[in-house]
Amino acid sequence: MRHLRTSVTAVCATVLSAAVLVPATASAAPAPAPGAGAGAFTTGVVWADGFEEPVVPAPQPFTGHPAGGTVGAWTVGTGSVDLVSDRLWDAAEGRQSVDLSGNGPGSISRTVPTHPLTTYVVTYRLAGNSGRPPAVKTGELRVDGAVVDDLTFDTTGRTPRAMGWEQRTVYFTTLLRTSATLTFSSTTESNGGPVVDDVTVRSCLLVLCPYTTAAVP
Repeated sequence: MRHLRTSVTAVCATVLSAAVLVPATASAAPAPAPGAGAGAFTTGVVWADGFEEPVVPAPQPFTGHPAGGTVGAWTVGTGSVDLVSDRLWDAAEGRQSVDLSGNGPGSISRTVPTHPLTTYVVTYRLAGNSGRPPAVKTGELRVDGAVVDDLTFDTTGRTPRAMGWEQRTVYFTTLLRTSATLTFSSTTESNGGPVVDDVTVRSCLLVLCPYTTAAVP
């Protein structure tokens, strides 16, 4: 389901018919992330990761992680990915980021807890490995198998010290489930693909969240 948008009126009707709205967390609302666009509506950080663990050992510029392995809390599902130190290129946040094409296109997944009838805001930073062809990197962000964003990034004119990181924001709504699996994957047939960093998942009250891009049954 790609970029399905529903109006606030339709969302309100759904909530009223369900007769219950379950907030995702009782914690105070965090400061909005740059470019998130929904800071006023978010109710708490569910999970965040800047790919700082494990630490890439000096003097290595990166470490490769094949399918079946892990990158911190993420599981490598297909192919391989590279955990990259800022010795090779600048991270968007902290000192490390992930190239989704290691020896070839790969993917990483992470399951986060969710509540029914709650919308979640996912923010992340996107760039690309400018040292390997092709110039335009492609990939996907999926939630429980549904595509919610594409990872297209043009590295033309970019360098390791001028990555051109973009802030991305997507939304998904859980209807009945108590968890959701996020998967970042590369579709770039190369050993240099889209690069991600600074992933944050926040909860958002369904009647207040302005956009919904994917419903997860």
